[in-house]
Amino acid sequence: MNRQDRGFSLVELMVAMTVTLIVSAAIYGLLTSGSNAFRREPELADRQQNIRVAMDLVARDVFNAGAGLPSFSQVFTLADPPTGACTGSEGLNGCGVMGALGPAAAASRAPGDGSDPLENTDVLEMVATDEQCPALSVCNAIVPGTEGLFVTREGVPNCMRLPGFALLTDNTSFLLQPAQAVTSGASVCDGGSATRNGNLMLGLLPDTFRVPAAALPSPNPGPGAVPAIYLYAARVVRYRIAPGLDAADPTLPALWRSETGRYAATGTVAPEPGESSFPGTSSPWELVARGIEDLQIEYMPSDNLWHNRPPLSTTNDWTALVRQVRITLSARVSAANLQGQTSAGGGAPNAVRGQLSTTVTPRAAFNELQMGGQIR
Repeated sequence: MNRQDRGFSLVELMVAMTVTLIVSAAIYGLLTSGSNAFRREPELADRQQNIRVAMDLVARDVFNAGAGLPSFSQVFTLADPPTGACTGSEGLNGCGVMGALGPAAAASRAPGDGSDPLENTDVLEMVATDEQCPALSVCNAIVPGTEGLFVTREGVPNCMRLPGFALLTDNTSFLLQPAQAVTSGASVCDGGSATRNGNLMLGLLPDTFRVPAAALPSPNPGPGAVPAIYLYAARVVRYRIAPGLDAADPTLPALWRSETGRYAATGTVAPEPGESSFPGTSSPWELVARGIEDLQIEYMPSDNLWHNRPPLSTTNDWTALVRQVRITLSARVSAANLQGQTSAGGGAPNAVRGQLSTTVTPRAAFNELQMGGQIR
């Protein structure tokens, strides 16, 4: 036999096939990894963008909380009234849907409060005036907390959206009332004119925004006297987690925001996202960002400990001021077969999750503490 005509031996063929399989597997692994990264990175970028946009908006509202309110006002809502969506001893803490916090994190949260047993998402609500809108001085004899015509020495500015909320204050306490425009039969101030004066019809909210009756603003003295009551355009900003009404994934959670709190602009209680009667787009609620599945809020007064609920503010009590607010948001992407998917427990689906936390000093508290330091 001519040795030059001989082919590969079985051993040589096996070695060649083994090397080929190893190289092919390595190339396939690289292609698969690249394909996974190509699918995963845009999803993660979208998640990060959602959580950053949401955090920026929440932090901005917390920073402006209490703007224009009297000194030592309660800026953050402690609890809903008995008829509200968040009842019980925990108030707005942990009254939302199941979040991504988990029992381990819940047990270590807010040690100043003796830990938080609740894993559900929090609801955040705060009040502030619209600083872009000028204050109006009330000139007729009226008692805050009653329905009726409020006549102002200045005309109602265009920046005051009506129907909407008005904040009445005597610079020691405040009260929120729904306001409607008066289109006919305008009243005037003493020595004023109908072209310069403003008229607003104020109603009542189902509750008085947690203002004790003893702390209500004083009655206005009326015509010819120095005004004791001033009227501002007000906002009650409220955040909560609820389903985002995504057609592709109806269970996907989202962060929702309302500038009139639990109410419609007319002052009636409005359904909140997640409730069966929620009307969707035709409501005071706006969808901030989809994929946000957890909202946790903690408050720090003068004891330098984090608490799950804000303290009740007391006049001239510097220790009761909320000096810092810690906001923690968790977001998820749950597209199929993404690398790094985990479950948050509580029936939450597998997803790639991320978390963002920031600490904000409310401007009202900062200003009060700064003034207190100057006085001392």
